[in-house]
Amino acid sequence: MLYDAHLHAGMFPDIGATVGCALNSSITPVPVGIYLQESQNTLKVLEKSFPSIPVFVGIHPWYMSEHPFDEELFNSLLTSPQVKGIGECGLDNKIDVPLDKQIELLEQHLEAAVKHDLPVNLHIRGYHGELIRVLKKYKGTLRGVVHNFTFSYEVAKNYLDLGMYLSVGSHIIKASQKMINVLNAVGVEHLVLETDADFLHTGEYAPDLLKKSYKSLGSILNLSADNIEHLVEVNIKNLLRI
Repeated sequence: MLYDAHLHAGMFPDIGATVGCALNSSITPVPVGIYLQESQNTLKVLEKSFPSIPVFVGIHPWYMSEHPFDEELFNSLLTSPQVKGIGECGLDNKIDVPLDKQIELLEQHLEAAVKHDLPVNLHIRGYHGELIRVLKKYKGTLRGVVHNFTFSYEVAKNYLDLGMYLSVGSHIIKASQKMINVLNAVGVEHLVLETDADFLHTGEYAPDLLKKSYKSLGSILNLSADNIEHLVEVNIKNLLRI
């Protein structure tokens, strides 16, 4: 089974059809939330038709101004046995929200992740130093995955030292030599693969995109298709503890 570690299923017009499309292509999707009401709607759909699909719930920094943190709703979502993680949450230096406000929201997610022993799915753009400083406060108590891994090995090493996995998107299909070198340095034991599909920016879900990413990762790391599939599955299951 292939795993799409980061899918914005709740942003598609038909959540069930999108998840069904992935499953019909032997892909287990991991829906990731962008705000709490969207996560709530995703859960309502999937609890009926796809109760085994793991779901992450949280507030993406892009949406925090329009959709503020609702502690009561957040806690109610965490009672669902289908919720296996928290996020997408994180920091972004290209949005018009003060860093301290972003960190405050991020830490609300991280505290809940530690309390409920759930992994986090982390968004990061620009603020690597700040995110790493926040995560260090939770070292040894927090696990998770850093979404859209495109950065240097020096930065990646900081996340690896904090017990994070790194999630690689479809840019791996035409990876630069720099990216190839970084992926070899990181090693498959720290990697998962994602589409980051969200309909608005990507259109209908395209299973072949993830399959090409798996093939590319195998080629880059000189591993067979069966080995890549097995090793990424082990990583996902370790992350989610399933």
